[in-house]
Amino acid sequence: MPKIPLWSLGIWVSRAYYRTPEEMMDAARTLRERDLPTDIICLDGRAWQNTDTRFEFAFDPSRFANPKALCDAVHDLDMKLCVWEYPLVSVDGPLFADMQAKGWLLKDETGAAARYEFDSDPFGKVLTQLPESGLVDFTHPDAYAYWRDLHAELFRLGVDVIKPDFGEQVTDNMTAYDGSTGAQLHNVYALLYNRCVFEATEAAFGKGNALLFSRSGWAASQRYPMQWAGDSQADWEGLAASLRGGQSWGMSGAPCYATDIGGFYGAQPSDELFIRWTQAAVFASHMRFHGVGKREPFAFAPATEDIVRRFMKLRYRLLPYIDATIAEAQKTGLPVMRAMALAFPDDRAAWAFEDQYMFGPDILVAPVLRADGSISYYLPAGRWRNFFTGEAVDGGRGVSETIPLDQIPVYVRDGAAIPMGPVVNHTGELGGNIVIDEICRYDDGN
Repeated sequence: MPKIPLWSLGIWVSRAYYRTPEEMMDAARTLRERDLPTDIICLDGRAWQNTDTRFEFAFDPSRFANPKALCDAVHDLDMKLCVWEYPLVSVDGPLFADMQAKGWLLKDETGAAARYEFDSDPFGKVLTQLPESGLVDFTHPDAYAYWRDLHAELFRLGVDVIKPDFGEQVTDNMTAYDGSTGAQLHNVYALLYNRCVFEATEAAFGKGNALLFSRSGWAASQRYPMQWAGDSQADWEGLAASLRGGQSWGMSGAPCYATDIGGFYGAQPSDELFIRWTQAAVFASHMRFHGVGKREPFAFAPATEDIVRRFMKLRYRLLPYIDATIAEAQKTGLPVMRAMALAFPDDRAAWAFEDQYMFGPDILVAPVLRADGSISYYLPAGRWRNFFTGEAVDGGRGVSETIPLDQIPVYVRDGAAIPMGPVVNHTGELGGNIVIDEICRYDDGN
């Protein structure tokens, strides 16, 4: 995994979707006014493109009269701007005819450009029907370079990072320029797609300053970080599944991962679910609020916002520890979220607790996954200390208890020293560097 920018470890905020640039800017300003720390705000697919003609590397002119001014306004709030893309080209868009003529799209059995038809069943009631589209053929060197280089204008406008979505649409009947069948290309296609976008980002910002907020992946995707959980349902099992998915992804060799806080689709999450999801999301390499409908903390009850704000501030205090854990990941491949079976391979009892995990080498996290606050978790052998109070407890046992809504079970290995940063509203206040405000020592001398 390459080095990634510090700002990416801050908090990402978006929804599916902001309907106008004014709606997004209003949300961004409210985050700042309400002291809700944020580094990145995102425009999802429909939020910045015309769905009927995407993907075309251009802001929808009917809503965005001056994209450069919008990018500047985001930067004036000390935020980065992320925009969504996918590797599908609408047959009604401006790129399709030219790419088809040049043989830059995957082909069907007849040798014509294959046309992918969107399956409306999963999200037909909540997402706009997508247009019939061709798929970029990333095995064609010219098509690859063309798609990569089209990003340059977005970055010149002021876009800071891309969210590459989709990548699983290659079907068995398709064929590629390099002779691959659809079946042969299906899995690796996502890797080629993400590599293309990552190289475009790296060309614009330099090595160590490039990052994606991607979803689909395959073996070696850690080279083009990072990935998120995808469109989880907005319920308790959606939260649990996202956490298990993150651990599985980590054991697949990819250190970085995020979830959609609150869940992506379904009914608006309850305040309790939103709080519990936020608490868990703090303890991952990356942290993002996102879903169909409002996911900004100020959209919930004042008491909920207050609790969430406290955990958002904790996220920024943890940046030195997170940064050190990612540096370890770059050297060893160990993920930031470590499944119990990975962290404690000799403790068979620990393996059964797949909803909890180690956050880096020294912090154990047991997210609350029930509406009544009840939880059962496992502390491996040895002495552990409560992350928030420093209280010592003996491990080698299971624990069952009910957790107040404003708390989450988090423990630190006895004797560990956790570097903590200052309270900030965004990473820009750190001057581009990790700042250690204090070292919290979890021992009897603490």
